Amino acid sequence: MSEVFNISAREASHACIIATPDEEQRRAAAWRLAAAFVCERDGEAPCLKCAQCRLAQQKLNPDIIEISRKTDDKGKQKRELSVEQIRAMVSDAWVRPQSAERKVYIIADAGSMNSAAQNAALKLLEEPPAYARFILCAESAESLLATIRSRCVIFRPLGEKEPTESEAAREYLSLVAKGDKTGVCAFFARAESMDGEALAGFLEGLRAELCAVLSNKNSNSAITRETAVRLLDMGRRAEDYMRLNVGVKHILGMLCVRSV
Repeated sequence: MSEVFNISAREASHACIIATPDEEQRRAAAWRLAAAFVCERDGEAPCLKCAQCRLAQQKLNPDIIEISRKTDDKGKQKRELSVEQIRAMVSDAWVRPQSAERKVYIIADAGSMNSAAQNAALKLLEEPPAYARFILCAESAESLLATIRSRCVIFRPLGEKEPTESEAAREYLSLVAKGDKTGVCAFFARAESMDGEALAGFLEGLRAELCAVLSNKNSNSAITRETAVRLLDMGRRAEDYMRLNVGVKHILGMLCVRSV
């Protein structure tokens, strides 16, 4: 279906995540998949010839709705998709499609949704109308809550591997190194749905990254040795709390507070 993404409408579920840092690629893939969902012809979709496909190509199909971040009074795009926008989508989803058999929502920059917005979308993704389809576009699938990801088929560019816990640890350390307190808080907000196994994996990846800093194996890290020692101690404390059966959310809160 795409040279960059191996996407087939037959493999797609009612909810999909298209994940790539390239905004143009993910938007093009999303619109092509949306066209496949509304395509009127049998066989490989989209046919790009039927009335629904032609309308989709022109971005004029009334049953394909793209939701993107709004702009402020100065014309600057806002940082987040608002929970109000997602709630409006939830309400609209129960209105049947106008002309196609399906109604498709493309959620642009889905990774910019905060936890409240994602939770507002969650129930709809769990129990959607039979005709509704949802395409979430994000730089990284991991920017979305695990509960969201678990209800979606994830499409990544051909050849791209699924991120590991170490990559999550590197993302976190990059935010700490930059002194990005807002980014660190957002990181842990996204991680709030972690279970014990995922948290253990993250802490293991974090420990490996910090040990590499202290042994000079990671010369490209912006983390200082002093910060690495402090974060290692913090990680050990988190592991101690896990052994004492302290709740994952409490441990994440501790990590967030001590990080900033």
